[in-house]
Amino acid sequence: MLENTYMLEWLLIIGAFVLSLVAQNSVMSTYRKYSSIRSSQPLSGAQIAQQILNNRGIHDVQVVQQRSGTLSDHYDPRKKIVALSPNIYNDNSIASVAVAAHEVGHAIQHHEGFVGIKVRDMVLPFAMISSKLAWGVIFISLITGFYNLTILGVIMIGVIGLFQLVTLPVEFDASRRALKILSADYLDSADYSGAKTMLRAAAFTYVAAFLGTLAQMVRLLLMSNRNRRN
Repeated sequence: MLENTYMLEWLLIIGAFVLSLVAQNSVMSTYRKYSSIRSSQPLSGAQIAQQILNNRGIHDVQVVQQRSGTLSDHYDPRKKIVALSPNIYNDNSIASVAVAAHEVGHAIQHHEGFVGIKVRDMVLPFAMISSKLAWGVIFISLITGFYNLTILGVIMIGVIGLFQLVTLPVEFDASRRALKILSADYLDSADYSGAKTMLRAAAFTYVAAFLGTLAQMVRLLLMSNRNRRN
């Protein structure tokens, strides 16, 4: 029984690692492919983003270039900026157009009061606290033998998992909005197919992160139960 528990714990660790690796490799390989293919229209990611904002009557959000690395693009609702990495900002590749439109999708969500954003923002402060404390609590429980603390740590990781879960519909909706706009006004059918593949690969990383968190929770519960028996 003990050996089976050990094996299951290792399978969970390895499974979470492999899933994360596959997701990251998928999004990067997809990005490399579609960042090398020019879209059928001449606008850069930044220009596409700005046009979409203007067409939606959103004039208080700026599109800015940031210095962070590949696929670090994001929308910051506090600063009211769509921050695009250099390649996404400057290029007119299919990947650039898709990612830029996706981030503008988040700006549109905030502008329209999308309920998923509100739920995510409610969970965010608790997830931030949990991400800072969870592993420290678990470490203390392991070195002190006070394994009830492990349950507290698992609950904190569960809050992180909850945040990842409520983030999924937000990301899917932003991609849906982006693809609808791009297919209507900017991309032909071939480009649209590439943009859809790009955003699907990006979404897979969020799913993988959530599943990885669930695997960690189960592993910690198994470990706590095993240590308690010992």
